[in-house]
Amino acid sequence: MEVHAYPTESTVPVDLAEARRIADLYLRDPDDAADDIGSVVTEFDAGFTVVAVRGTAEAGRLPAPAIGGSVCVIDKSTGAISFWPTYPTALIAEQYAAMRDTGRLVVEDSWPGPEDFDLVTSAIGEDVDDAVLTIDYESS
Repeated sequence: MEVHAYPTESTVPVDLAEARRIADLYLRDPDDAADDIGSVVTEFDAGFTVVAVRGTAEAGRLPAPAIGGSVCVIDKSTGAISFWPTYPTALIAEQYAAMRDTGRLVVEDSWPGPEDFDLVTSAIGEDVDDAVLTIDYESS
């Protein structure tokens, strides 16, 4: 198994301020603010994890992760972004180092485009407001 990372226009090595800028530029959905979704950026040896959260921190406690989200890693040395399951930062850091050290972290030349996937879509529901859109990605 390989982990694919995607390039960013970043200043390297990436520091915390640059990681926040990359997260805002590449990982923020325009609807996030309206849905009260922000992000938490956490540093580890080789990079930064970025986790989408709902709400704001209270009394030193982090807000709850956004349901259905993932953890993104921004690499310190390249600024590249990779996507990970919702594991704690310590576990991500361990697995990230293992993938990088064994050559299984692949930094692509560009982000995938729609032509890189066979999209199969279908809408189920009586009217548009109740419709559920499903997209199945089959890598070509």
